[in-house]
Amino acid sequence: MSDAKEAKPTDKIWDYLKGFHAVHHMAMGTEMGLFKKIHEAGEGGYTAAKLAADMELHPLYIDVWCRTGYHYGLLEAVDGGGFRLAEMMDAVLVNAGDPRNLSAYIASTVNFGSDDLRSYPEYFRTGGTHTFQDHGDDFSRHVGDATAGFHTLLAGRMLAGVPGLKDRLDAGAKILDVGCGVGGLMIKIAQAWPNCECVGVDIDPHGVGQAQANVAASDAADRITVEAVGADGIGHAGEFDLAIMMEVLHEIDDGIRASVVQDVAQSLKPGGMLFILDETYPSDLAGLRDPSFDFAVQTQFNELIWGNVVPTIEMQAELFAGAGLKETIRESIGDIFTMLVAEKE
Repeated sequence: MSDAKEAKPTDKIWDYLKGFHAVHHMAMGTEMGLFKKIHEAGEGGYTAAKLAADMELHPLYIDVWCRTGYHYGLLEAVDGGGFRLAEMMDAVLVNAGDPRNLSAYIASTVNFGSDDLRSYPEYFRTGGTHTFQDHGDDFSRHVGDATAGFHTLLAGRMLAGVPGLKDRLDAGAKILDVGCGVGGLMIKIAQAWPNCECVGVDIDPHGVGQAQANVAASDAADRITVEAVGADGIGHAGEFDLAIMMEVLHEIDDGIRASVVQDVAQSLKPGGMLFILDETYPSDLAGLRDPSFDFAVQTQFNELIWGNVVPTIEMQAELFAGAGLKETIRESIGDIFTMLVAEKE
């Protein structure tokens, strides 16, 4: 019994190390198109030898990659010594438009998150920051890709499920997308609700430039405007029926967050709604070990040097009260996000 107890901490660390390697395995599989190629073969799957030959890759390396994927539960074996995708892995790793798809998030973690984490010791000494905007154009595009799968779900089903909002959207609401990034959510909203007009604002010049290009290339360009926002604020007092902040609230500097939420509230019409999808940080030590807060805790650590502070429920409530907003909906989404709806009083 004593040996089993002594092994538990070691087992936990080995599990974490396994996760590190699994993330890189998945990143390789998505970047090199291996998962996509296997998916295209259907239930019959692919042998490692044929996969290597068809993609002109090293047979031994591909054989080990496939076997490792089977070990991780990403691939399943088929008759004849081949492999196919495990159940639901097409949605998670291949189909970019699926709201469950995590391939872009995995790629962003490997390509950008690893660089950030390697820099932490120096930032821990200096207290400096490397903000979202500091990461550059490619990073803004990666983040846009990582959130794209969720845009269709939010634009359609989630907004339509808010009591009283569907009628406004059908009638032609004016919508503000705060922190619009590369514009993907606005395009999906405009396509889902053809009578609506969208205005997107962001402080990230990389995102604004990409958003303007993406909107111009879309079929809803005549109903979407993208604006860079600075110290002067949003500047659309009392114009909007709905404001949306998707994965934005926790990224606003804590020192100005209250004033930004007040600015957003001022942009709403009386009775206008603020829709937020974001993380909520645990308020106590017990919450830090509650699995429902796993993503929030991870986000806080991963984005620490960006200058981000993930708000607790108490902090969120204080922000709403200070902006004259009344919280009407609070709902956990997949034990990852918190969906918040507040109305302007």
